[in-house]
Amino acid sequence: MAAQIDLNDIYVFHHVAVLKSITAASKKLRTSKQTISRKLAQLEEELGVTLISRNTRNFQLTDAGIDYFESCSNIIEQIEMANAMVQQHRISSEGRIKIGLPYEFNNKLTCNYFMEFMDNNPGIKLDITLCDRHHFSMADGFDLAVRLGELQDSSLIARTLGGVNYGLVASPKYLQKYGVPQKCEDLCDHTYIFVTKSSGLNEKDIPFQKCRQLVVNEFMLAKQFAAQGFGLVRLPLFMCADELNNGDLVVMPVEQCMEVKPVSLLFLKDKYMPVYVRKFVDYLVETCRAMDPLLFCIQN
Repeated sequence: MAAQIDLNDIYVFHHVAVLKSITAASKKLRTSKQTISRKLAQLEEELGVTLISRNTRNFQLTDAGIDYFESCSNIIEQIEMANAMVQQHRISSEGRIKIGLPYEFNNKLTCNYFMEFMDNNPGIKLDITLCDRHHFSMADGFDLAVRLGELQDSSLIARTLGGVNYGLVASPKYLQKYGVPQKCEDLCDHTYIFVTKSSGLNEKDIPFQKCRQLVVNEFMLAKQFAAQGFGLVRLPLFMCADELNNGDLVVMPVEQCMEVKPVSLLFLKDKYMPVYVRKFVDYLVETCRAMDPLLFCIQN
């Protein structure tokens, strides 16, 4: 049966051999001479050989000790290189960040913000995946995830970013033809563009059940239909910021269709977050704080 060697004992032997002194090794490793001597004795007992010939006046490696030291030195050097490499990864300002985003964040504004970050941090690569909250797991290798709505997974750390304002929008051309709805009762006379791929449906969609409906599975497609004058659609307002600014879309005064969904940034419980990931997190927080409050509100 192979010897059950404690790797700590090998590490101790290596330092004793390098420093040629148990006393010096105990100071280097910040442990007692008795502990050093005990670990050396354990190692020799497991190996069944004498590694160090020692007396009160002389310290010398045996032939077996010399061979063992040379082999162990290569291994310890590789371990120390691996340790340095991993520590460099933690403190490095360059790296790759895998991010999970809800489908609502597939818009021009999000792209602009992410592009600005990458322009200012050319050593950081963003790997972005759009995913449904019901088919998403941090176990898939994500470093960060943005989530809309109330959170349920307590195994993750969540940092609140604020809230996305939702509203019912339509084009002036459509409203000129069909009128502006003022309350829920008016909606049955309108066409509603229903988006099936979202971060969760709720009671806000109930008033549209009796509407003439167009069903799509993508927010950007729904927005395009609305901008072309086909009907009403309830969207996160930051998704259609340009259209609201230039008048291609306007927000309806139907309060029952308005909503603020909380936005959270999720990451694993890891106190050693790499510097480049922390930099992106801080950027995202500051970006959300600076956004137009009509589109995105900061929640205290």
